[in-house]
Amino acid sequence: MADNVKAGAKEAGMGPKADLREADVIAYLRRNPRVLLNNPDLLTILAPDTRFETDTVVVDMQRFVVDRLRRQVDDLKASSASLVTTTRSNMSLVERTLECALALLYSRDFTELAQVLHDDLPVHLGVDAIAIGFETDAVPAEAGHIIRALHAGSVDALMGGDASTRIRAETEGETALYGSAAGLVRSDALIALPDGEGLPAGIFAVGCRNPGHFEEGQGTELIAFLGHIARYAVGRWWTLKL
Repeated sequence: MADNVKAGAKEAGMGPKADLREADVIAYLRRNPRVLLNNPDLLTILAPDTRFETDTVVVDMQRFVVDRLRRQVDDLKASSASLVTTTRSNMSLVERTLECALALLYSRDFTELAQVLHDDLPVHLGVDAIAIGFETDAVPAEAGHIIRALHAGSVDALMGGDASTRIRAETEGETALYGSAAGLVRSDALIALPDGEGLPAGIFAVGCRNPGHFEEGQGTELIAFLGHIARYAVGRWWTLKL
């Protein structure tokens, strides 16, 4: 900036040793209005003595403007930091979801599938319980510790109708869905799984012990993606038709 000021002084016809006058600075700033925008740190060292008295009140408008600009700069910095943090968090969640999906697809039998669903996924997703259930009473014997057998109509009842996704910000986990982990669940996200390809209608559930962990209106795309991957992984060993 100093070089620019010197250049501005030369343009005004001043010699290299001439004193820089206030009028020269003002003229330069008028010709280069983005100087303060490009160098916001200068605002923090400005301390103008701009008080003057009218007949009834002391006015300090320039100081008010400078304070407002400082607040705007601070707000912009905070917003930028928040955006960067949120973006990094979302990228991390996407990466962890894809890792979970690959683990489900690479499971070689129900034993490995159970380990991925009940041990690996909760750790990777930062939750306390993962459950998958289907409306059937004919769950394969070797999958009884993975798949929850649900009564007919359970999916619609849990989903509150024919919705494909549902967020319950505060709830109490159902034993029929979460089994022994039901007591931990105080907030969850539910994904309806359609029937077809040899599988009955089902549900994929992600539960957390902290009320409000899942919020109404939040995106469920990644959980839905993981739910359908889990359905495929289960169906591959259950029916061999997927």
